[in-house]
Amino acid sequence: MLKWRYLLMQLRTRLWIKPALTGLAATVWIETAFIASNWRMRPPFEIDRELMLSLLQILASTMLTVAIFAVTAMVGAYASVTTTATPRASRLVMQDRSSQNTLAAFLSAFIYAIVALVALSAIPYGGLGRFFLFVGYVGIVVWVLVSFIRWVDQVSKLGRVHDTIQRVETAALEAFTDPILAGTLGGKPASLSTGDNHAKSLVIHTPKIGYLQFVDMEALQGVAEECKSTLRLEVRPGAFLDRCRPLLIVQGITSLDDELKERLVRAFTLGVERHVESDPRFGLVMLAEIADRALSPGINDPGTAIAVIGSQVRLLSQWADATRELDQAKVQFPKIEVPPLDAEDLLDDAFTPIARDGAAMFEVGMRLQKAFRSLQSLEHPLLAQAARHHAQLALHQALDKVPTGYHRDKLRAFAESSQRINNLGKL
Repeated sequence: MLKWRYLLMQLRTRLWIKPALTGLAATVWIETAFIASNWRMRPPFEIDRELMLSLLQILASTMLTVAIFAVTAMVGAYASVTTTATPRASRLVMQDRSSQNTLAAFLSAFIYAIVALVALSAIPYGGLGRFFLFVGYVGIVVWVLVSFIRWVDQVSKLGRVHDTIQRVETAALEAFTDPILAGTLGGKPASLSTGDNHAKSLVIHTPKIGYLQFVDMEALQGVAEECKSTLRLEVRPGAFLDRCRPLLIVQGITSLDDELKERLVRAFTLGVERHVESDPRFGLVMLAEIADRALSPGINDPGTAIAVIGSQVRLLSQWADATRELDQAKVQFPKIEVPPLDAEDLLDDAFTPIARDGAAMFEVGMRLQKAFRSLQSLEHPLLAQAARHHAQLALHQALDKVPTGYHRDKLRAFAESSQRINNLGKL
């Protein structure tokens, strides 16, 4: 992912961006109407100044009330996500384009009405200028009506648990099916082993503390070419970094000038939270948190946990399919080695909380065993190995917590049959 794309993706979560841009466009149109007043052209029809003032006053008073209502509804939806799903998913809900477009329409209409009222009251607009203002008024009203009608259906779903699960799955799916993010960020795959000999290498650390949100691979490739070395990343986006954990290793050299070191460190963007756009594992973490909250004694909603398990199986299946294409993918940054995603880590993120807190529920335990059987059948050796491991862990936890012997026997029998099926599949 390029740096400018990453920055644009971050701007999508800012609620003020679209209203500010559309409000600026409305102001430019009002200025254009004043300039048109000096043109030697007659409008198709005359618009009385007092009529135009009345229309703008109605629009201003109405849009102020509607904009306040829209903001209140959106804030309520964000608060609902925090209390019913997980606070980490509120950022994804804030990216809802329908809500952002509707809020931009309401605020732009209010800005247009206020600025046009002041301009029309203070500046003598000619007939063509008033016609331009009327055309802008009609366009704004149509935009507001269309946006509001589309938003009515969306706002009824915004903040609900099912809608939040879908948003998290969609965002994670984009990351898991992106060959760059799901693979090695465009670099060469590096071994997961940490026992390499670093005697002739330079270890780079960061002075900051936080989550790694983005890696500027182009900048790293440029530095690697300048110093004629190979860089090995020790972390991926989503890792928590401190002053002791290495960022990367510059292989083959033991010293580097301060300017190049600074460029290496600047290529890593750190923040206080993880971003699913560049960190596929964070999507699994958010889904697991939603399921974990649903399994708490105060909520006791195994249905939501089962829905989350289905989402996670779909995501991991897509990742397994994507990794088969990674071997044929072109390496964009040959001077950089990046550790690939680890299947064991992915399943830890996705299923460990659910298996722990849903161990006493037979229906959750059975759905977990079915999920692991499905993952073992995907012809992905590392994922199948991790799935077998987690299937055994989940079974042991369930056998300790499920209260009835009948259900324990069913779980054990299903797990054994799944193992036999997968063993036959290897023959």
